[in-house]
Amino acid sequence: MGRGPRFWFPLALLGFAEIGLAAVQLVARRSRAESESANLLIGPYSVPPGVTEHSQAYQLPLDDFRRVESGLPAGPAWLVALGVVLAGTAVWYALALRPVRTGRFVLGTVAALLAVPLLDLVGSWQFRLDEGLRGPLLATLGLLVLAAYERSVFLLVTTVAFALVAVVLSADMAGVLISAVILLAAAFIALLRGNPRSIP
Repeated sequence: MGRGPRFWFPLALLGFAEIGLAAVQLVARRSRAESESANLLIGPYSVPPGVTEHSQAYQLPLDDFRRVESGLPAGPAWLVALGVVLAGTAVWYALALRPVRTGRFVLGTVAALLAVPLLDLVGSWQFRLDEGLRGPLLATLGLLVLAAYERSVFLLVTTVAFALVAVVLSADMAGVLISAVILLAAAFIALLRGNPRSIP
């Protein structure tokens, strides 16, 4: 599949996915700002006479309104991005390796795709991790698995740098953008370097 190690493509794909996440967050923030400015012009959200916002009959519409106002949550957005990256990586490696046992390769890919939401649920229910933290942790886990598979010191160092930035700054837009730049720079360097050193 061209010059350089195979793992440049997953790094670049995850970097572009993070840029897409940042764009989605910016759009969500803009919609929230426009919604708040419209509420200031129109007035508060109207409540029917004799019905409070805490009453049983009114609770569902108010919850729906708040859910729409909050925009796309970080958790589902990360899950979609990781699913796309995982599927793209599987297709890339299938074309690069042309595995003899296609059934096992497909089964492994499906298992990995199912493991992403399951691990996200474990992080949410068992460890009470924040939505914005679970996505970068899952991405870090995937990069560690890829580094072990490729036995690449360079990929391991890139994973550590990604984890430090994405986990520490996960709640900030800067964390998403800086970690995306790290991944894209690493993919470009990997292409220039050719085949880097492997872990024995």
